[in-house]
Amino acid sequence: MQRSSAPCLPALALAALLAAPAPALAYWQWRDANGHMVYSDVPPSTAAARVLRAPGRHAGDLQPAQAAQPADAATPAAPAAKAPAKPTAPTPEEAFQKRREASLKAAAEEARRESDAAERAARCAQLRNYATGLQQGMRAAVAGPDGSLQHLNSEQRQAEILKTSANLEKHCS
Repeated sequence: MQRSSAPCLPALALAALLAAPAPALAYWQWRDANGHMVYSDVPPSTAAARVLRAPGRHAGDLQPAQAAQPADAATPAAPAAKAPAKPTAPTPEEAFQKRREASLKAAAEEARRESDAAERAARCAQLRNYATGLQQGMRAAVAGPDGSLQHLNSEQRQAEILKTSANLEKHCS
């Protein structure tokens, strides 16, 4: 039996797949003031010592505004007018917490809506059952002023059927 030295087709396909460049990930990488490595999808605040990776940039190309100024440029020659303070960008942790809170709030609102819909469906089912029972002539009673049960006569039954039908149209349509 002779062996061929040519690689098989699945091996070539696997090699081509592994050699293809991976899609670029849009994330920031920097070291914080404590020297810890930070990875985030949000740019760092100016407190970051050095940005190591930024989306679309090579490592080290992006420096925080404080580090990019030369030492002799620290003292301005002419006093500048005070600019209004710009709001600082949220830290990655604050941005994450804000997104997390919004997600939790949306999930809680969705759960509340689903719960309300389930309760409404249950109330409507009970009301439909009651209306069906009234229309089929089942005995029905209401509580009297003293708490005792008083069975409905035909006029009261007709009024109760109309009232129940109106409630069904209003709340369960």
